[in-house]
Amino acid sequence: MILRQAYLRRLRDDLDRWAQKGLVDPARIPAILKEAEGSGSERGLTSILAVLGVILLGFAAMSFVAANWGEMSKLAKLLILFGGMWASLGVAIWQVRANGTEHPIYAEAAILLAVSLFGVAIMLIGQMYHVGGEYSGGLMLWMAGALVTAWLAPSRAALALAIILAPAWSLAALMENPASLHWQFVIPMSLAGLLVAEMGWRAGAHLLLIAWGVWAAITGVWLVGEREWTGPEAFAVGALFAILVTAKGHLPLRLIAPFEDAMIHWGLLAALGSGVLMLLASEDAQAPLTEYLVVALIFTGAAVATIVMGHQARRLTYLDATALAAMAFFTLAYPYLLAAASAVEWLLVIALFAAAIWAVSYGMRTHDRFSTNLGFVLFAGMALYVYLRTVGTLLDTSLVFIIGGLLLIGLSIGIARVRRQMLTGSTGTGDVS
Repeated sequence: MILRQAYLRRLRDDLDRWAQKGLVDPARIPAILKEAEGSGSERGLTSILAVLGVILLGFAAMSFVAANWGEMSKLAKLLILFGGMWASLGVAIWQVRANGTEHPIYAEAAILLAVSLFGVAIMLIGQMYHVGGEYSGGLMLWMAGALVTAWLAPSRAALALAIILAPAWSLAALMENPASLHWQFVIPMSLAGLLVAEMGWRAGAHLLLIAWGVWAAITGVWLVGEREWTGPEAFAVGALFAILVTAKGHLPLRLIAPFEDAMIHWGLLAALGSGVLMLLASEDAQAPLTEYLVVALIFTGAAVATIVMGHQARRLTYLDATALAAMAFFTLAYPYLLAAASAVEWLLVIALFAAAIWAVSYGMRTHDRFSTNLGFVLFAGMALYVYLRTVGTLLDTSLVFIIGGLLLIGLSIGIARVRRQMLTGSTGTGDVS
């Protein structure tokens, strides 16, 4: 509600300014504001109530079955679960036929309830009939059902559930069989990506990339725990994967178009975040494994090839392409440099400062505030890191915190002032929120 009120205030100010410049007819401003105040809140409240209703119905079904589990026959249990599932699908079909696409939230809510009951049915049938198999198999079947439903309906709610279930399936599979990488995650998430692109669903693109990030984190933990990789090796591969995602976000492909913003933002965040984690794990230095070299070379080659394609397509300037390629090559070499000389971590500090400045520059040139703010945050974080690693070791703990707090406050004021001046200069207005 606070964000919506802020949006309405900003819209009102923008309309007044545009009216003064002759861009908007002043007579139409009240109608525009009425539409913004009315439809958005109504739609948001409707969506929230519908989703909450689905959640309550799902819990009601599970509570009823659990409370009467002992007294109910197997046939009654199956009738309740599958009857509820098909009834929900029937409601969804009726909603689509009755209202078309005017109120899709009710059909989506009914589909979400049906897919949720499908998952409950899988788990309960497994218990009732003592079906063999592992827990990950049930999650895979549930996710597959949600994915097929999303394709047939088509349904964003079912697709979102499938994307959320995928990392849980991968984690369960790795816990049951830690000997091998769970690469099967790639198959359903690639299909989910095609569905998101076909729907043109930008929020789904962000959700999909978050799922990929969770899977990458799970895989990184598995590499360190089961394959005996060092922290810098695991984070370096994560950073290279993120640089590849960022570069792919600049390719002028129709399939990638709905993902561009999500790929660039999440890719940059993951690449710079992995770089910081690589720095913090620098004490874990030893000669890199051959397995690391093979994987890192594959990701570096793919990233550089993608960067070149993005530059040739004029989606990446020479500066941006050079910066991303330099990040990839330095990340590839860092575990080797660290094994040769531990003091090389300061070279990574300099590289992260340079990456922060480049992110600010990239954000300013492309009018991308996310990248600009990310660069400023990284710059402030690295300044604090340098302080704690140098001056901080020479002073008492309390004094360290006092000076550190003052340093952060000073940085926040200084960076906010610089950011405001830069954004004002780029937009030509005083609005830099």
